Amino acid sequence: MKTLRNLVLAFTVAASLMLGLVATAPSDVAAQRNTNVGQLVSGLVNVNVGAIVLNDVVVVDVDNVLNNNQVEILNNVLNNSPILSNNSDILTNLLRDADILNDLQVVVGVLSGGIIVVQDIPAP
Repeated sequence: MKTLRNLVLAFTVAASLMLGLVATAPSDVAAQRNTNVGQLVSGLVNVNVGAIVLNDVVVVDVDNVLNNNQVEILNNVLNNSPILSNNSDILTNLLRDADILNDLQVVVGVLSGGIIVVQDIPAP
């Protein structure tokens, strides 16, 4: 499992560096930060769900911190990693239960400072 996690992280960092895909975060708490796929994945792998303070959570749409190519890479990584997928599911359910996310949003990454990156999913 640890090897898989390292492989996933190495892949995402390498992919984002090779493509030179770095976007600027929106003008909120993360205004001056450059975000990439590796940061979102690393945050999701290392998230401590028990330490999340729900009234301090900042939700940011993935389209505001990544471009379309990066979102596609992120989705591929999430779909192929049981660890990331599980952490995403746990956080998504926690935030839905707290009425922070709606039923058509899922967590796709975590940044420092309680910033949760979400993506809208198509309506069924």
